[in-house]
Amino acid sequence: MNVNKLLTGFLVLGMGLSLVACSNNKPESKKEEAKVAEKKKEGKRMDTQDRTAKLSVPEDLSPYFTSSREGVGKMESMLKDNGSIIYKCLNEENKYELNAEIKLLSSSSAEKSADLQNSMYGENDEDKKYKPCTFEGFDAYSHTINLGTVENTRLHYYVDYPVEDINKVVSIEINQKNDKEKDTSDLEPFAKAIIKNMKLEKLKEEKKEEVKKEVKEEKVDENSKEIVGESSRAKLTLPRDLTSFYTPSMEYDTIKGKQDKGNIGYTLSRKDPDRSIYVNICTDSSDTVEEAIVFHNEHLSKGEEPFTEYKLGEYSGYRSMSYTNYWNSANDTTYRYKLNYPVGDKNVILSCSVKLRDNSDDTTGLEDVMLAALQRLKVEIKE
Repeated sequence: MNVNKLLTGFLVLGMGLSLVACSNNKPESKKEEAKVAEKKKEGKRMDTQDRTAKLSVPEDLSPYFTSSREGVGKMESMLKDNGSIIYKCLNEENKYELNAEIKLLSSSSAEKSADLQNSMYGENDEDKKYKPCTFEGFDAYSHTINLGTVENTRLHYYVDYPVEDINKVVSIEINQKNDKEKDTSDLEPFAKAIIKNMKLEKLKEEKKEEVKKEVKEEKVDENSKEIVGESSRAKLTLPRDLTSFYTPSMEYDTIKGKQDKGNIGYTLSRKDPDRSIYVNICTDSSDTVEEAIVFHNEHLSKGEEPFTEYKLGEYSGYRSMSYTNYWNSANDTTYRYKLNYPVGDKNVILSCSVKLRDNSDDTTGLEDVMLAALQRLKVEIKE
């Protein structure tokens, strides 16, 4: 009897200890699961690619960068349709915003990308130009600019990032908006956190069958056909056949005159390799070129530089430039102009643009065709 009671006691005690052990293991198990889940969360990455390389960055950059500003909420991230990766930190209370845009460029070097941007400023605006630097061990070019006011600042890097036997150019753009404290100390650490956690890998080349080039020649009436654009201020006229007064520096499959209400211009295109130039001319509704610039500098599109003083041939005025890189490695380089165009003792303000779309940074002939069109333009000012 006593033996049975003793056995029963040991059994109850053993079960109790077992339950205690199980209860102690549960929190430890949950902690481990939480650590694994957190590790997976931190390890999740976003990537974008072009034809030759893939770029990836952490989906959540907050473990690697924390804004020095109070009230800045959780960092957001997204992949845009054009292949750019975006990070955004917000303080909704005072509308402060710190964001970053990262993208791959098809440029051959950071220097070439910087030179393309610097070309718009001329020789005298050194403070506005991209300068060479070393950025976290990489060769790069950088530029810091106040966008209109000291409350809106942009820090931009073109970075040479070698991957095996090729060099990729990465654009890292940091924007700070509504900065009431006027403190730019977050800009560089944000950019450094990105490049330190960035990965690039070369993509395998795919063999493609050679496609025979078929050149389509457009028959153009070289006699008296014209393209005409009319606005309330003036009538604009150009020869429909661009080649009747201008010889392109490169060969094109198709050259067409175009007109759309008040706009006239030309399209030059070819397929192998892909390259297109779009010329557009119309009148501006402003009375003076300075008035036009004030308005347009206050309504800039994303990626578009402010208009700066510029002379195209004999025509004085202002020019702005924008550069867009798409996910399929096509680039858009666009020059926009506001120009004084004398007509006898009067003057009309022209709004012009010339856009290059290709997969290189070769802007050969881009402004030449624009100037040639202006020199053959006929303007009739309406009373």
